[in-house]
Amino acid sequence: MKRLSFVFMLGGILLGIAIVFGFGARHVLEATLSVGWLGFAELIVAQLAISIPLAFAWLVILPCRTWPMLPRLYWGRLVREAGGRFLPFLPVGGFVIGARAMTLVGLPMALSAASTLVDVAAEFTAEVMFAALGLAILLVWQPHSDLILPVGAGIVVAAVAAAIFIALPGQGTRLVQKLAARIGKGEGRALGSLDSMASQFDAIYARKAAIIGAVLLHFLAWLGSAAQSWLAYHLLGAPITLSQALVIEALLRAALSMTFFIPGAAGVQEAAYAGIGAIFGLPIEISVAVSLLTRARDLVIGLPALLLWQYLEFRRLKAGGSGKLPDMGAAAS
Repeated sequence: MKRLSFVFMLGGILLGIAIVFGFGARHVLEATLSVGWLGFAELIVAQLAISIPLAFAWLVILPCRTWPMLPRLYWGRLVREAGGRFLPFLPVGGFVIGARAMTLVGLPMALSAASTLVDVAAEFTAEVMFAALGLAILLVWQPHSDLILPVGAGIVVAAVAAAIFIALPGQGTRLVQKLAARIGKGEGRALGSLDSMASQFDAIYARKAAIIGAVLLHFLAWLGSAAQSWLAYHLLGAPITLSQALVIEALLRAALSMTFFIPGAAGVQEAAYAGIGAIFGLPIEISVAVSLLTRARDLVIGLPALLLWQYLEFRRLKAGGSGKLPDMGAAAS
């Protein structure tokens, strides 16, 4: 499976290179650099701001939570995103790495695995809502678009999957057990019993209001991603409306979700930006530049988070297997 992931990733990288050179590498590079350091800094700040509701959503999910946990959950989200985008794994690898990172700062293994899976489900549900909103706007603007049928079918399938997960928490329990087993591989003592993991999962899902709150926070973050897309196009000199940015971002996410088997969406993200942007008459080199800026922004944010994760892993190994930070409050009990 890992070898296949490398093959898909390599193919995606080659596709991305072909897209950049196919539409004029010089024009793409000029557009990318035109934002300047100040504009690039604005994109970084915008992404860091979007991560705030994501951390709050994870905090809301935890049965026992304290405010001092929020900065660690914020960091855990950054690690999760960076792991999924820059390491040669499928997206689930980012989930595992993010959950693992939280165990290094005091969150119990079972709770870390269970809360990660529920948070991923809440984010996926919000993404379906976001994609549906984008499709609705596209229906108003271009009711005869060729994208409506395939995107609509994908949204229906995704909505059914989200509904099944919510309605059948027992299936989620088994997924939690598999996730926690991957996180705790080689560390049976830290893993704990499967009953403990199932218990944490049940405790989380017993608080329906918290789950709904997490979904709404994730939906807010998705709206923020649309605003950030608008900012990127604006900085590149291609002003679009917020509604157009929302449709572009929603269709982009729908496209990327269908190509989850390609690590980091290598190449696919560039192709999707180019194709979707063309619907609104945006120059292809501008849309590709937006994709490259997004990757550069994520690298600047994600690399320090991953380095801190590796430092904590090294410290834990040096300490003989402990090495987790204290003061997690009630959640660590």
